[in-house]
Parts: sequence; C-alpha cells; structure tokens
Amino acid sequence: MHEREMKQLRELYESGVFQKPFYSDRLHGIEDFDSYESFTKIPFMYKQDIRRTKPFERTATPPEEAYGFFSSSGTTGKKTFYLYSKTDKKVHEEFVKTYFTPLGIGPSDIGGVFAPVDTGVMAHTMMWQFTTMGCGYVNCPEPSPRNIIESIQDVPVTLIATRPSVVCSIIGNPEYERIARESSVRMMLMGGGFLTNGRRHLIEKAWGAECYGMFGMSEVFGPMAGECRAQDGYHYLDKYLMVEIVDPVTHGPLGPGEYGVAVYTTLWNKGFPLLRYWTDDYIAVDTSTCRCGSDLPRLRYKGRLADSLNINGSYVFPSMLEECLFTNGYFGEYRAVQGDRIRVILEKTDGFEMSGELKQKIDELFMSDVVIEYVDREQLLYDGHGIRFTKEDR
Repeated sequence: MHEREMKQLRELYESGVFQKPFYSDRLHGIEDFDSYESFTKIPFMYKQDIRRTKPFERTATPPEEAYGFFSSSGTTGKKTFYLYSKTDKKVHEEFVKTYFTPLGIGPSDIGGVFAPVDTGVMAHTMMWQFTTMGCGYVNCPEPSPRNIIESIQDVPVTLIATRPSVVCSIIGNPEYERIARESSVRMMLMGGGFLTNGRRHLIEKAWGAECYGMFGMSEVFGPMAGECRAQDGYHYLDKYLMVEIVDPVTHGPLGPGEYGVAVYTTLWNKGFPLLRYWTDDYIAVDTSTCRCGSDLPRLRYKGRLADSLNINGSYVFPSMLEECLFTNGYFGEYRAVQGDRIRVILEKTDGFEMSGELKQKIDELFMSDVVIEYVDREQLLYDGHGIRFTKEDR
C-alpha cells in the first residue's frame, strides 16, 4: 500500500522539487520516503504556512517555466498567490479530459463562464477547461440574473460553468426560467461549493439541462475531480494526487469509505508542490468500481469542518440540512445557528408550510428539538462565500 506514491515522491525529491527550505525543513531526516509510516512523520502543511511565504519561496520552477500566477479571493484572510507552471497546465488538461470526455463535451460546444471577477483561479481554470476540450467560451464576470439571461440569449451557450448559487439566482422569475429552458444550454458544470441532489434536481428542472458537480481547490489548479454520468462521487487521477483521509482529532489515517479530513500530496513536478496539505475538507474516498465502469477512485464531499456544527460529537454540515430541506419541498435560503438551542432560519416563501414530517427530520438531523424561524430573503442572501451555519455569541 502506498508503494507507488512513495516511489514517485522519492523521484521528485531526487529531481530537486523539494529543495526550497519551505519543504526541506519539513523533510529533515525522512528524505528517503522509504515507507508510508515514515511519510506520515512529515508535519501537515496549512493555509497559514502558505500565506507566510511568497510564490518563489515554495517552488523550484524557474520564471521561464511559469504559466501564470493566480491568487485566492482573500475572503478569509490575506490573499494567497500560487504559481502555475507549464507542466501544471498539461496535467490539468489530462484531468479535464478524464472527467469531461465521458460527458460528451467537445468542439461543438460553447461554454459560459459565470464566475465573479473576484474568483481569479476559478474563472481562469473554467476557461482552460473549455479550451482543453476544443470549446469556445464566453465570460460573464458579473453573473447577475439579468446578465446570465442576456448572455445565453446573445450567444448559443451549451455548457455553463459556475457555482450552484449563481444559476439558482434566476429561479422564481418565470420569464427567466422560460428563457433558460428554451435556450441551447444542455449541461451545467457546478463548482465552488457543494452540490446536493436536491439542488441538482431544482437546477435541472429550472434550466432543462443536465447538472454535474466538479470539485477542486486553488492550491492544486481549480477543478481536479468531476462527476461522471452516474453522479456518484467525483473521479480524480490518483497517479497525480495522493489523498490521505485522517481523523480530525487524532490525525490518524482512516480507511476507504470512512469520512475524515482530506490531506493532499501532489505527485508530479508541480509549480507549487503540496506535501501533506491539510484542507479542512470533510471527505471519504471510494475505491470501488463506479457504475460508469471506471476504476478511478472517487471523492465524496460533505463540506468544510469550519462550516459545520459539532452536535454531541458528530459533525452536521450545511449540505446535510440542504438535502433534507430540498428533498421535502423547501427551496429557499436557510441558515442554522447553534446556541442554547439550534435555530434553523428559513426564507419566507409563498406556498411553503412546514410539515410535521419535515420538522421531525430536521430535529433528527440536529439531534434536538430545533426552533424554526422565518425571515425575509434579504437577511439570508448567500453569494457562495457566506457561512450557512454559525454559533451565537455568548
């Protein structure tokens, strides 16, 4: 187990990928990568470690091999800059072809990139995805409902890449929904946030298009895993990416199918290598053969630990509440607040009435008698960056 990954890491070390102090200081005494047990002695790399350094302090890539520099949005702290090399671009293209080819995406398609201008990595990698498959694309950097509709009316867009919350913004406007269903859009590629089956069905009904989830992170190169037609987890190329799943408390390794924190190590000559990078993402890895026939492993994503509520030692994620609500007739905005009692705050919506059955399911999810409150939509607007679960100030 892990013999292949250790061999790849030894080769990377010998080639000088980890020569910078940012890495060599972590590898002191364990440069041989002789076993997975010795590998786990490498301390975790955290976001704050990256923030404290500049791009060329964590890369052996010479300037002439840089493909570009991109930054995080900086919504939760100082902007973080990443170097993407020409090699990274080639590896990214291989990832994209792996999960886009089975979906039938090709040169006859035109992609719509509806990513806000503050999401530099997300917007650029969405464009790269489409050009990799030979598609043309149109960029809509201010994806308001009106701008979305005007874009698909003026350009025969067949694919849309964005966040789930963005394409949901037209829902509730009958004219916009009619235009969306009658447009040439045939497929939605959702990233930048979790995609529950309940929201997927809502999007597919409103747009009359298939909806697939993508999974990624800026530190790798944006989207790095994607759903196939079975829509049963996110396939990724394990020859390039080692995913450890560890217990969030003990940091011990967990087995296939068990949920824990994802720790990533990149296995190619990456412009900005990741070496046991702690993500805060709560994930399980499924190594069984998929219904689509692929034997590539799949990621199953619940959310980020920072966005969850710890209820009696168990983690409850926004995706779990959304699935409960959206599969039981509620399709508005929501939030949960943890205090002396759990309060679930819902948007006031016409025609919705909380049933006893749904209330019971919400109580079971949070393992307590939950208080349900209703507020105007403006108090719950969610743009993809906000936190749906919070704790009351004491």
